Amino acid sequence: MTTWSSITLVRVADDYDREMGDSNAPLDSRFGRYLTQHMDDLWDEDRTDPAAFLVWAWRVATGPIMSPGYVRIRPDLGAVRLTQSQEDGRLLVEIETPVGHGQLAQSVRPPYSAMRDWEIDRYAYSSDGNHLPLQAPHDESQPALLLAATLRLPTDGWTLHQPAGKWPVEELLIDDAKNAIAVAVAGINDIAGHRVAKLIGSEGGHW
Repeated sequence: MTTWSSITLVRVADDYDREMGDSNAPLDSRFGRYLTQHMDDLWDEDRTDPAAFLVWAWRVATGPIMSPGYVRIRPDLGAVRLTQSQEDGRLLVEIETPVGHGQLAQSVRPPYSAMRDWEIDRYAYSSDGNHLPLQAPHDESQPALLLAATLRLPTDGWTLHQPAGKWPVEELLIDDAKNAIAVAVAGINDIAGHRVAKLIGSEGGHW
């Protein structure tokens, strides 16, 4: 069981990945099967580009391609994506999250009697019982103001994994992808965790 924290946004489910492999052998990998199924999405020139390779591996490792994903995203967040800038190709991380009315200043916060807010999905699962996902109110007869935010951060300080570009056996591709993902998971929690905590966590609104 994973205990999420206010600054832990993503994690790798490596044990689950091995357990759900076809043969349950040490080198077997559910993630690896998905990687090989989506090799056509990885252009030849991107196979040795650390940023482009990571964006591809991350997309495969998360939903909707893998569900549950090799990369698990904290349940109360909407999405965590890796993209490349259209301007200069730099690697960016984008985090989408619902924002409750409680994070707004009192002077601009709508009263609940007049405007409904996100509700906790009490039937959803979270491995630690906290950080449950939010959903739109079930009562659609009342007005609702459902706020969300996208946090976009550059990843200029990351030392990205260099993929080989050619993989004679599947295990080498899996190793490259998992090493690339490990850098991203550590980096996202490092540069974004405290910022998300200031947005929606216990420190919400105290930048």
